[in-house]
Amino acid sequence: YTTAENESEADVILFNTCSVRQHAEDKVYSQIGELRETKKARPELVIGVMGCMVENYKTKFFSRFPYVDLLIGTKSIRELPAAIEKIKKERVKVFELTKAGFGYDLYETPRFEGKIHAYLPIMTGCDKVCSFCVVPYVRGPEISRPSKEVIEEVKRFAESGVKHVTLLGQNVNSYRGNNVGAGASARPLNLINGQPQGAAPTFADLIREITQIPGIEKISFTTSHPEDAREELFLAIRDHEKISRHFHLPLQSGSDQILQKMRRGHTLAEYRKKIDRMRELVPDVSITTDIICGFPTETEDDFCKTEQALRAIEYDDAFIFRYSQRPHTGAGRLENTVSETEKARRVTELLQIQKEISRKRNQTYVGRTFKVLIEEVSKKSNDEVLAWSWHDKKVVFPGDASEIGLIVDVTLVDLMNETFHAVRV
Repeated sequence: YTTAENESEADVILFNTCSVRQHAEDKVYSQIGELRETKKARPELVIGVMGCMVENYKTKFFSRFPYVDLLIGTKSIRELPAAIEKIKKERVKVFELTKAGFGYDLYETPRFEGKIHAYLPIMTGCDKVCSFCVVPYVRGPEISRPSKEVIEEVKRFAESGVKHVTLLGQNVNSYRGNNVGAGASARPLNLINGQPQGAAPTFADLIREITQIPGIEKISFTTSHPEDAREELFLAIRDHEKISRHFHLPLQSGSDQILQKMRRGHTLAEYRKKIDRMRELVPDVSITTDIICGFPTETEDDFCKTEQALRAIEYDDAFIFRYSQRPHTGAGRLENTVSETEKARRVTELLQIQKEISRKRNQTYVGRTFKVLIEEVSKKSNDEVLAWSWHDKKVVFPGDASEIGLIVDVTLVDLMNETFHAVRV
């Protein structure tokens, strides 16, 4: 199979789904609904749904959309080719849902962005069981890919010309390199030549090892959990210039009462202590976060505490969402006490506050010199290149395609929305 230009040319249409927020699910339902008449006109068309929504709702899809042919869970993606052929030959519905193992995301071709940037999943699942989050149900418990395999994969990337690797996981900094979950209590030792020495390598151990791979110039990661954001990770970032200076650490709420009901495992003071220590060790770090508005029982006072936290911490950016009730979660059993109108108001207010903070922080970068990695030609001009700083700032300046993969020093001279314009030093 090859990618079709549009739905009308496709023999197979697949929806790869996410269940984290209701909005994402609603889009899937709407788009599947739009295919009803297409399926009537072309009964040979195969329509499939994959990913977390299948884990969440299972065969309910067949009841709601009887013209859907295929359901594939997150750990059953390997069965996709055979399932499609079975549908075409036997004209039967196929449902594949396996709970064991790593799944496709840890063992198949990683995603590439351009020629030099690769995204590599190193762990999957989550043990934290935050009360608002469906991830533990649809992705299962935390499982880490063996450290030796991660190192070998990154070496292959480097040999193929990749310069920038982003390590992925639901809680990437809870990584443990010998396939045990985050509950491992022994203090791990460092890797030597990609091999764990003693107990399971931590995430900090892993990224320190990756910095030693020739050809890899930049290492990013997402997403982290405050519980596993420890000093050894901060020190690794401080000590190795290849590691990104951008750190995403979700707060979710500034109210201790709401954090407790969210089962986040920390107070605002404990979270801020980690942020302060990170900034002490890496003064120029760029920190971003996630915030949820309208969690059940969130009062105006709780919201004001989140607003105060946003102003006090001064993130470079924040992703701010309305709470949406998720099945199988602890919060899903709570009364949704905040109206959708009120959620929207609170989101709008926080977005405006963060917009002002982001503009203020970005202005502090103007006039300063940074190293950047050129990743592609600008989409707006063939005479400019698009690069990213180690602080995850987007930068454009004169250049051409022959320079993709180069690290250059630039001075940021102007800011347009969230894009910096620069000149070479």
